[in-house]
Amino acid sequence: MLLALFLIDLAAGLVVFLPLVGRRNAGVKFYRLVLVISGALVLCAIAAHAFAKRIDLAEIDASLILFTLWVLFTLRWPKRVIFRLGALLLGLDYIIIGVIAFNAAMKPAHFAWAVAGALSSIALLGSVNLAMTLGHWYLVVRGMAIDPLKRLTIATLFAAIARVLVVIAACFAADRRVLFDIFFWMRAGWGLAGPLALYPMVWGTVRIRSTMAATGILYVDVVAVVIGEVLGGWLASLVHLPL
Repeated sequence: MLLALFLIDLAAGLVVFLPLVGRRNAGVKFYRLVLVISGALVLCAIAAHAFAKRIDLAEIDASLILFTLWVLFTLRWPKRVIFRLGALLLGLDYIIIGVIAFNAAMKPAHFAWAVAGALSSIALLGSVNLAMTLGHWYLVVRGMAIDPLKRLTIATLFAAIARVLVVIAACFAADRRVLFDIFFWMRAGWGLAGPLALYPMVWGTVRIRSTMAATGILYVDVVAVVIGEVLGGWLASLVHLPL
């Protein structure tokens, strides 16, 4: 269940933050790459839910594959409204299923915790991983505008702040003993303090259009966020709150 939740949150974040990039800037091939990656993650999530004997969740996850195929096949569609409708439905489906998966895996006392936990995790995982992927794309498409990477970099900051606020709120509601757990402080150090500490370096390199340096720092950011979210998911399953 935790593996499926992580995969869905990552896939959801990649897709939800795609509009900050824009097809005109990165091109259709970048969109296709991200959609294929997110689709592969969803397939793994379906398998994880199936192994957990939650066929109901696996069936719900399958709707993401259908919407992903819709968006993939309409990337070059002459009428943009068809593509935009599919992209909108795909994004909404990801958010809804992300909340459902969080609620099923963590079983929080109140559904609001599932919403806050899922959205903040999707935002942090998605913004950081998509920014790192886009950083690589600058090596493929020379001369691409730096604005998309700037927008994603700013998004990583807001996502990290939102995640910190959700965890702080959860700490007040959780058993205080969790604050003395070494894994909580590892989670806080890697997954919460890490992105905030790295942001000035990422922004500095992006501002001077040093995309290779920015991508290298974003690599570290991705590792920190993934470690933090994995530990956070494990702790959240113990206290039933979004840590």
